[in-house]
Amino acid sequence: MTEILISIQPKWVAKILDLSKRWEMRKTIPKAKGPFRVFIYQTEGGGVIGEFVCDSFTEVDPGEITKRILTDTQLTMQEALDYAAGNTVYLWRIRSLVDYPEPKPLSAYGLERAPQSWCYVKGGDSGE
Repeated sequence: MTEILISIQPKWVAKILDLSKRWEMRKTIPKAKGPFRVFIYQTEGGGVIGEFVCDSFTEVDPGEITKRILTDTQLTMQEALDYAAGNTVYLWRIRSLVDYPEPKPLSAYGLERAPQSWCYVKGGDSGE
């Protein structure tokens, strides 16, 4: 399974962990075929705090952002439109969430610093 590390701000991490955020909005998607194992790096004092499986993506034009999308991403319309900046965005579906008991360092994933958005990695210290 392709593995990705994604950087997410603490306020959005909290919404993922409480299961209210079911889709993550991003400007790009991986080129490899899914499903993907996605490690969540929490920015601002972070560490890798968990993981989820992304089994599908949905392409959305800014004019097609609906109330349902806003509910599933936990964004306001203004936040979504500002992020999209007039361009197509992609919704990453969040499934099979795992919340780690202790954060893992980026070095466990072969990284010295976090990506601005996301990057491919190899299995952390999970042995995979």
